[in-house]
Amino acid sequence: MAMIPQGATAEVVGLYQKMKQDFHDITILAWTEMSFSLDTYDLVFLPGGHEKGVKQVIDSPEVHKLLLEYFPRTRKPSNKSVAAICHGVMVLSESLQPDGKSVIHDATTTALPGTMEQGIFWGTRAFLGDYYKTYGPDSDSVQTSVSDFWDVKA
Repeated sequence: MAMIPQGATAEVVGLYQKMKQDFHDITILAWTEMSFSLDTYDLVFLPGGHEKGVKQVIDSPEVHKLLLEYFPRTRKPSNKSVAAICHGVMVLSESLQPDGKSVIHDATTTALPGTMEQGIFWGTRAFLGDYYKTYGPDSDSVQTSVSDFWDVKA
């Protein structure tokens, strides 16, 4: 029986150590800065989750503006992409073009199914309160919120 190596190789450990050192030289960029642009990035990842803090990204006019500029550049054969999970899809659906349509009105996407979100909300409400409803207990599900922006007609 062959031995399977355990743990990271010396090469990987070395790369990790270099990465840790490189973090000392990083300049933090803020998406609220006037000069900030997504143009230099090949991938934009929009995380989700139900934590109330995600609202600052979903509701941000600055982020919407950045995505309105970037998203059309993801059309193939471009090497640029956008990935969004859970509430991250709402950031895209609420990035509205001048005609009122969402930037993803003609795109294919997924969202957390409303029935699943509601089931989790009601199943955990006794000990988590309204945690699974980012905009409060009476708010729409992610699926409904995203779908509502697809249905906007110019």
